[in-house]
Amino acid sequence: MKKIIFVIAAIILSNLAMAQDDKPTQYLFGNNGTSVTGFGAPIIQFWSKGGDLAVSSGGGGAVLINQTFFIGGYGMGLATEHDVENLKVMQSSGSSISYSKLRTNFGHGGLWLGYIHHRKDAIHWGVSAKIGGGAINLTDPEFDENMHKGIGLDGVFVFIPQIEMEMNINRWFKINIGAGYQMVSGVDKTYTNTNNQVVNYYNSSDYNSPQASISFLFGGFGR
Repeated sequence: MKKIIFVIAAIILSNLAMAQDDKPTQYLFGNNGTSVTGFGAPIIQFWSKGGDLAVSSGGGGAVLINQTFFIGGYGMGLATEHDVENLKVMQSSGSSISYSKLRTNFGHGGLWLGYIHHRKDAIHWGVSAKIGGGAINLTDPEFDENMHKGIGLDGVFVFIPQIEMEMNINRWFKINIGAGYQMVSGVDKTYTNTNNQVVNYYNSSDYNSPQASISFLFGGFGR
């Protein structure tokens, strides 16, 4: 009887050991089916500045949750040339400074959020939003080393919601094409001209514009 009990116990323990070997390793985090990866992306944006084509370039990166939601950051800067000519600014001393040509600089960065729908389809859609802060200023295009001495520095808030089409090229590369609207608020920097009139350095309507973007996403997009 003891031998029978011993054999039965041995079989049970053996089966338990085999079951333990087949069982996947358990972790404190990661057993709830949540997948966390990430990606980085160069970004090119096209918009209209006062009726002229403007191009901003930059990039961003984000944490990708379950291949469906992402949260990260971005930064963009104006890449095309948009000049302001014959600007005359009165000083507090009563004298004026004349600028024959000044180049517009516009940069912003902040939070980047998004949602990807049916990401396993070769071509699918999503939505995203860039929410950030930035600045506009003017500098002499002939003296790039003096960029930090730009005039008319104006801090602004930027919000860019858009809808997107994504193409899965392979497991680590996607192309994203989006269209939306660039909203810029806080464009209110003023100066006094030679007629003693207080006027704005910038036209706010020049920065609020429909926009389109193309992004090249490199990262872990899973199967």
